[in-house]
Amino acid sequence: MKRALILPLIIPAVIILLLNFRSNDIQKETEAADSLHTVDSLHTFADIIQPGDTMEQIFNKHGLHMTELSQIVLGSRAQYNLSRLSIGNTYIFQVDNNQSIQNMQYIIDDLSYLDVQRLSEGFLIEKKEVSYERRIGSLNISIKNNLVSSMPGTHSEYSRIALKLSDIYAWDIDFLSDIRNGDSVKIILEELWAGNAFKGYRDIIAAEIINNGKSHKAYRFENEEFSGYYDAEGKSLRKTLLRSPLKFSRISSYFSKSRLHPILRIYRPHLGVDYSAPAGTPVSAAGDGKVVFAGHKGQYGKMVRIKHRGGFETFYGHLSRIPGKMKRGREVSQGDIIGYVGKTGLATGPHLDYRIKQNGIFVNPLKVELPHGKSIPETMIADFKKLTHSVNIMLSSLPRPVLALSGNNEATRL
Repeated sequence: MKRALILPLIIPAVIILLLNFRSNDIQKETEAADSLHTVDSLHTFADIIQPGDTMEQIFNKHGLHMTELSQIVLGSRAQYNLSRLSIGNTYIFQVDNNQSIQNMQYIIDDLSYLDVQRLSEGFLIEKKEVSYERRIGSLNISIKNNLVSSMPGTHSEYSRIALKLSDIYAWDIDFLSDIRNGDSVKIILEELWAGNAFKGYRDIIAAEIINNGKSHKAYRFENEEFSGYYDAEGKSLRKTLLRSPLKFSRISSYFSKSRLHPILRIYRPHLGVDYSAPAGTPVSAAGDGKVVFAGHKGQYGKMVRIKHRGGFETFYGHLSRIPGKMKRGREVSQGDIIGYVGKTGLATGPHLDYRIKQNGIFVNPLKVELPHGKSIPETMIADFKKLTHSVNIMLSSLPRPVLALSGNNEATRL
């Protein structure tokens, strides 16, 4: 019964892949191999991964050559590890009368598949995107409590869009402290469809967040050299430092010149922001820079300190663990994992003590002005303005905001 329920769901993806077996970009390379076979000498079969299946068992089951198995498994490691098959995923083979593989596909997920094509010598192995129809879609959300719970459904696609939004606005809006009940989010984004089946979302094209009465717009713009999100003037939303090195945690203590310490019971400055999160939560580097300290530092417990351009330094205290590679002198990029939340040092519970210094003085991470990344070149501003004009029309014409789990089409089709 379970198999009968699964097969109708995978048929559209299987059809899409079968139609793409002879992709134009490798036609010239495969002419030598194709000339040895006629269409009548090839046959195709497809099946789904069962519990306990391995590639070796699949090859034995269908009488395929083990020498080709080793070539394919070893050759695919850079794209996908075929030793990690997922139950219910589809595989498709096209073989000749000698059971030699001419084409093979393994569907990784709804968006991608591993493609194996025989060449005159060996195999060409690539990870490719499934060729879904792309449509322009939209979401209009009224926020209550937090962004994730305000999405119009509980499907993982909505969680992914919430995380993507937090990444886009990470330099301007702290989704832990800045979001208010009654704020709203409008999103224009790409939808993926296979016939009448909605398969998920792809890129966010544009977004507008109304936060505490102020509009924050973001537009995706790209060409052959760069891609990113920009404000209405073409300034990059990416900045020197992230507002928060954690996602969707809770602020338990704010920047203060005089705070009652929870353990010492005395008033003293707290020149950072405490983010309460479960022990082991990954902590990201707030910006590109160089590690100048990684180790135990008195009341801060295990701590990492990073020096950045523009006179900035960031501090990450009370960590439970620091990766061994995080040593003094190591270069890090914004978003790299530099440690994990803990309660080492003088701490009542697991949290991150995050601090920023600007030109040697501690500043409030939630309020400090941060320099922008590269703006859109003047030669491309005209094209960017055309994009923003058309997208603004779409944003302004969206229907009223969606309430979470309201039962409307946006909430129920996933």
